[in-house]
Amino acid sequence: MKKAISIFVAVLFVFGLLSICGCSTSSPLDYNASIAEGRAAAGEIMTSTGASSLSVAFVDGRRLVWAETFVPEGKAPMTVPAKDTMYCIGSVSKMLATIAVMILVDRELVSLDAPLVRYIPSFSMLSPEYTQITVKMLINHSAGFPGADWLNESAVSPLGFSYAAQVQQTIRTQRLKHSPGYMNVYSNEGFTMIEQLVPARTGKSYTQFVQDEILEPLGMNHSRYALDYFPEGSFADLYKDGARLPQMFVNSFASGGLYSTPADMARIAMMLIGGGKLDGRRILSRHAVAAMGVDQTQTGFNPVRPNAWRFGLGWDTVHQPGLAAVGVAGWQKSGDVVLNGSGYGAVMIVAPREALAVIVLGASGSFGSGAATVIAERMLLRALVEKGRIASMPQPLELSPLPLKTPDPGQLDAVCGDYANNDTLLRVQKESADALAIARYDAAAAGWKSQKTGLKLRSDDRYANDADPSQSFSFKIADARQYLIYRSAQGYRHYQDDLIYAERVAAATPMPAPWSNRLGRTWLVTNDHPDSDVWDKPRMQLGSVDHLLVADTGWLGLRVVDPLVGASRAGMMLMIPHDRGRNLDDVVIEIRGGEEWIRFGSYLYRPGATVPVLVCGSNSVSIVADGVAQWRLLDAAGVKTVTIRPSTGSGRWVIYDGVLQRIESGTGLGSITLPAGVHYLLFHSSADVLVI
Repeated sequence: MKKAISIFVAVLFVFGLLSICGCSTSSPLDYNASIAEGRAAAGEIMTSTGASSLSVAFVDGRRLVWAETFVPEGKAPMTVPAKDTMYCIGSVSKMLATIAVMILVDRELVSLDAPLVRYIPSFSMLSPEYTQITVKMLINHSAGFPGADWLNESAVSPLGFSYAAQVQQTIRTQRLKHSPGYMNVYSNEGFTMIEQLVPARTGKSYTQFVQDEILEPLGMNHSRYALDYFPEGSFADLYKDGARLPQMFVNSFASGGLYSTPADMARIAMMLIGGGKLDGRRILSRHAVAAMGVDQTQTGFNPVRPNAWRFGLGWDTVHQPGLAAVGVAGWQKSGDVVLNGSGYGAVMIVAPREALAVIVLGASGSFGSGAATVIAERMLLRALVEKGRIASMPQPLELSPLPLKTPDPGQLDAVCGDYANNDTLLRVQKESADALAIARYDAAAAGWKSQKTGLKLRSDDRYANDADPSQSFSFKIADARQYLIYRSAQGYRHYQDDLIYAERVAAATPMPAPWSNRLGRTWLVTNDHPDSDVWDKPRMQLGSVDHLLVADTGWLGLRVVDPLVGASRAGMMLMIPHDRGRNLDDVVIEIRGGEEWIRFGSYLYRPGATVPVLVCGSNSVSIVADGVAQWRLLDAAGVKTVTIRPSTGSGRWVIYDGVLQRIESGTGLGSITLPAGVHYLLFHSSADVLVI
């Protein structure tokens, strides 16, 4: 009862503050220093990241103070005014999905605490506890879904079918990562399920509902989902190695697919600052806005509470660390989306009590949400100075090594071992009697690579070296699991924050025979969209690292899985809240045509050992009814000329060398002379192939 009262008080507290935000009758500030700070930060970030463009908007109350787009010389000009240039906002799209849910709540079409199956009876999972998943769990990252479904998630052409329906179909075959509500772990699937919830309750598609109920009422005239090709020059182009890339289609609309501008997203921020109302139009109730700002991580499994991962409803954090460092409340949502080695980064930070907000969107290079956050924090901090809320601009930390502390006997031995997260396997080991070292397992090299050395216990009970005191490590046991905690300087670097980085893992000894017999084998992915990044690293390999079963998934990284779950299912095994326990899946063996194939999420991998060989002369390759791509092998003997004639003029094909490095690709008719050696050929459509 006390817990419920405290949450209610928190909601009323934010509600009361929101009711007075932006209502001052004094002359508005011009924020010249804040704008100058934003321009300086944008210039520095563009230089350091190689961004092809970025765009910024700054809000005070219900006023768009400033919006500006930055484009280096030599980039293609936009055909629309620069401030109207659209960027994919990635996971900031989740805020639109959350607002859509809260509209349904306000209209009493949905209850946050109702089970999802009440509204989507067709929803199911292998774990019987799926019936306990509530609507709220979809938007506070606590449903327990296993991992993001990357299959068909991004492409450079329209998908032509419902990605959300694909996700729901895949979820039916999956187990829960944890019981619903046990902990908060970042999840795309929860938001993708909102694409199914909205039509179930309104009869409208998700994208149409957002258009009708959010974008149009707020006057967001330069925001849309990539349902088709955009007009040239209307969106920020992506570049890689100086070459312009095609338009990106992000098919996960609710979790990452909106294209927008900072000025349009400023309308969202102003609506939230206004307690759900903007320009006389109410989008949300004040209660709904306030509920979105309540920390959802106050209950459940949460051994360390990083400021950057205190989820609200939709928000990544309702305790934005850069603002918290100066005693100011803030909400933040970040987003990144990458395809073919280039992508977009985005951030929206709102300081609700100060009625301030900054939105930063950018493209290409190494630009991402982290770089966007630096710009946004600098602007907001300068604005707080101009408003008189803080005395001066904080400066980036200059840290010195803390005094050493003598470890207790056995203290270092107690933390040594192997630790894993969602894509990495680490080893913590003693470097000397009083120092630790951390190494990372490199699957390509089949060995360990040093990451940190000389880590000694300090006066704050954390391990750090003298070379970089801004980074330190500690260990914590919670619910009988041991965690590696990473602390580092973040954002504008005027603060440090913690992250539960990895969980200690134990080997299965002895490894069950069905899985030990699969070690060292290679499987090849067969079923992603032809534009996907997965074809750059199209294989999965199962290996053993000190008796741990490790799936090397190529571009998705390493997954440590539990072979004791079953002979045909090696289970995801990590319980890491917040961020580094996201995107996990079981490795599942399926029998197809008498062969062992692997299902990993929605991905389907065929055994590499049984790929048919292309013989000299004429060959026919057929794509069968299930649509999986077809692999063929060229033997190592002699130079060969390969002529490919797809059955359709746009048929795509890829050629790899013997270690599956892409060496040639194309569409339609192609003729390639290949040197002696093993080569793999991949076909996305039926084709006739002549080998000479």
